[in-house]
Amino acid sequence: MARVNLQRRAEIGLAKRNRTRASILEAARACFAAPKAAAVTVDAVMQAARMAKGTFYVHFEDLAALEAELGETLTEELDRRLQPARLAVGHPLTRLATAATVLLRDLARSPRQARLVARAASAIPDVSNAMQAHLRQDLAEAQAAGLSAVSSVELGARIVTAISRQAAQDFAQQRIDATAVPDIVRAILRAVGCSPREAARHADAAERYAAAHAGE
Repeated sequence: MARVNLQRRAEIGLAKRNRTRASILEAARACFAAPKAAAVTVDAVMQAARMAKGTFYVHFEDLAALEAELGETLTEELDRRLQPARLAVGHPLTRLATAATVLLRDLARSPRQARLVARAASAIPDVSNAMQAHLRQDLAEAQAAGLSAVSSVELGARIVTAISRQAAQDFAQQRIDATAVPDIVRAILRAVGCSPREAARHADAAERYAAAHAGE
């Protein structure tokens, strides 16, 4: 009688479960990034994954648990993309503008990614909160240095997030393209209290930092 390698069997089972879980997460990502906006439900996700609905509950307690994990993954991806360029900048408003420039350029290049970010930021609170966390740091530093005219850091973060989210929606529907990025960044800076001249200066510097980060 052949010996059963229980450890190997367990490893195979775990690998299969991990692949299934990853497939469900990827299906959820596809639902959020779909060209036609539709409610993201357990049924929709599992139909996209081509799996039985019952399989969902083997891996996730409910849709909120799935969205939380997807939100964490998306936040980590955005951080990996934005943080190196952002942290290379000393001035808080140029830093904010640089992060916005890198993000908006990425969204302009990929309508699919723009749809994903726009919808996830609206539907998954953790994504919106994570996007605002670094904004709060930069705005708090700017406010402490007397560089921001916005009455509160929270208000400033919400304003910047709202402009960025609208831009993401416009990129997703291809109403605008990458040529709009400098204007959007200047609008963000004006919204947090920069003069037109200062907004242009920080936006121009952000373009240079973003280009250097991208190796352009």
